[in-house]
Amino acid sequence: FKICCAFLKLFSSRILGTMAGGAADCAFWIRKLKAEAKAHLLKEGRSISVARASRILSNALYQNKGLQLSVGTMIMGFDDEVIGNPSIYYVDNTGVRIAGDMFSVGSGSTFALGILDTEFRYDLTEEEAIALGIKAIRHATFRDAFSGGFIGVYLITKDGWRKVFSEDLAVSAQIVSQEINSSA
Repeated sequence: FKICCAFLKLFSSRILGTMAGGAADCAFWIRKLKAEAKAHLLKEGRSISVARASRILSNALYQNKGLQLSVGTMIMGFDDEVIGNPSIYYVDNTGVRIAGDMFSVGSGSTFALGILDTEFRYDLTEEEAIALGIKAIRHATFRDAFSGGFIGVYLITKDGWRKVFSEDLAVSAQIVSQEINSSA
């Protein structure tokens, strides 16, 4: 299983992507990649693979690298043809594409990676992995002013993806503040 956090975009029933960067840049490339995924489904009769989706985005961003786009993304999921083998790719605005086991994107990614690098193990249970994802995103959000204030965590398995946690940190902070004030 893979944990997907941040700005979620659905590309198929078993592929998700996250994007960080400029809102307009991300919105454009999300729409473009979703259109490519739909065209692939219609033409080939099957969902686009994780590798192909990441390659299409990488190629497009490379061709436009002189435009100073601001995009960092992870494309992850399980492919229809190779059930049981999850994939995750990092793609950035220069067209760099890297396959790996764990990535974090966005301005708070170094803070999240500090938690992930310290606490990640390959034998995590689903519950432990979800808790670690939440902890890493919270850590990044509290330490990076540009990370936003919403946490969304999705679990991706061979059966598809599902949302497993969401939190609006502004609401949570308000509740904590009210609890502190009422106990004083």
